[in-house]
Amino acid sequence: MNHRLIIILMVCSALFLSACSREYNTELMNASKGGDDNAVQNVLARGADVNEKSNKGKTALMFAASEGHAKVLRTLIEHGAKIDIADNYGTTALIVASTAGHDEVVALLLEHNANPVARDNSGSSPLVNAVYFGHTKTVSLLLPRQKNLDKQDGEELLLLASGLGHNDIINVMIDYGISANARGLKQRTALMAAAAFDRAETAKILLARGANPDARDEDGNTALDVAKDRGSDKVLALLGQH
Repeated sequence: MNHRLIIILMVCSALFLSACSREYNTELMNASKGGDDNAVQNVLARGADVNEKSNKGKTALMFAASEGHAKVLRTLIEHGAKIDIADNYGTTALIVASTAGHDEVVALLLEHNANPVARDNSGSSPLVNAVYFGHTKTVSLLLPRQKNLDKQDGEELLLLASGLGHNDIINVMIDYGISANARGLKQRTALMAAAAFDRAETAKILLARGANPDARDEDGNTALDVAKDRGSDKVLALLGQH
């Protein structure tokens, strides 16, 4: 095979991959993404399918949710938009809105019985994403909707929030009933997670909420040991007082 033919094939392959990754949206999807409620209503009045999917499986509802357009979302719902429809990656409108922290949209979707424990193909859920990205109000909206929240899942989420230093979320979760002495992988605690990332303010909150500084993980380490190992000077100074 000569070099010119190889180059042609490489270019064609690149163009093919680019075309596959490009999303093709309808007029309704674009209007929903842009938050133009009048345009959305006009397109729907002309007979557009409110639940039509893009080549990536997204609907107008998902586009509105991703941008936080509550008014458009309400219009779409009034015209029969399916709340829990998922795209090619298993993502729903609630997962999208929770990830972005669009609280008004999250509340509206929950009001219309969106599944609060839906998971996408990677295993992410509305609550997991809201905790990860630090959206406190979103977390407060989702927690009461977690029917039979698994104890282990709740504890892992508290450790996640502690490692990331999302202090307001930590308070919300403890108020909800998740123990400040929650245990995660290898029996590590939220205080250990704070120590691992030198989150002194987080450690203060956990201690004030009843976290036990003497708790040990499977390897026999305390939060103080973790702070020493990680060189977390601020947490080390704080725990040294306890």
